[in-house]
Amino acid sequence: MKKKRSESTRGTDESFLKLMTLSGSSLLKLLGVPPEQADQYQFRSVTLKEKTLMPDVEAIPMLDSEQGPVFIEFQGYHDPFIRYRLIASIYQGCAQQEYNGSVIAGIVYTESTYQKAALPLNTALTGVRGCQIKNCFKEVVLTDYTEQKLLKIDPKLTVLAPFTLPVRTEKVSLFKKAQKWCDQIVNVFPTHQHREALDILGLFVLNRFREVTYEEVVAMLNFDLMESVAGKQVYDMGYEKGAESGEQRGERKGEQKMVLEALEVRFGAVPVLLSKQIQKISQQNVLSDLLRQAIECQTVKDFKKNLTARLPKPTRRK
Repeated sequence: MKKKRSESTRGTDESFLKLMTLSGSSLLKLLGVPPEQADQYQFRSVTLKEKTLMPDVEAIPMLDSEQGPVFIEFQGYHDPFIRYRLIASIYQGCAQQEYNGSVIAGIVYTESTYQKAALPLNTALTGVRGCQIKNCFKEVVLTDYTEQKLLKIDPKLTVLAPFTLPVRTEKVSLFKKAQKWCDQIVNVFPTHQHREALDILGLFVLNRFREVTYEEVVAMLNFDLMESVAGKQVYDMGYEKGAESGEQRGERKGEQKMVLEALEVRFGAVPVLLSKQIQKISQQNVLSDLLRQAIECQTVKDFKKNLTARLPKPTRRK
């Protein structure tokens, strides 16, 4: 069965729009716009008269500028007509605003396969003599970048760092990376933007790593996405939501396995008794804390001490 767009994107459209409003100039730099020009733009959503031709975002200069508006699409799924939709949005937007100057336009793909799936603009013009449209806008593929290259363009692009990692990245390694990304966000974003930037990062982690659960992202970022509007939207889609079920039990077993794997990577074989104690724990918040402890603790003894404090106290018989 073909997935609906809302299921396959896992919140990328909403996250990208939030990123545009938070630090649109960073994305312009990613598209190759000079920093001094990129910093002159602020972003707002634009609803055109024909909603089927609505661009995701249009950038309007903060200062007087001859560079014109910006149209950017964020592509996190297969859509053969993405270039057609963008060019239609540009024409419709310029017509509505009666603007006939130059514009900046681009597509940010999360995977190279999504770019390869996009039809060339001149496909529909075959047979029309002298009429060709191509190379109209800049396109970038996030998986072509390393984290270092993104940060060199603009440190605030750290929120896109999840797309530079393979989708099969081990969860323990991802956990360490996520903590590093959190530190970078705190360093490069103003204090009042920390929560929103972490929200965007968390949603992109969910999009990139399909095996990662909502609870694991909370543990990685030490930040509850449910405190944000976008986070609630993703949760309500049903990716990690549901009543007590076999799926949820499977998620808890997965978290228990993550804790055991982290201990094994750091300290070698896990003692049988310790393994059984971890497998008895079902509370997701406790497992999330134990995963953090497994990665950060100095010795197995330190981990055992924290684990003992988490275990239920045995009841004494009278």
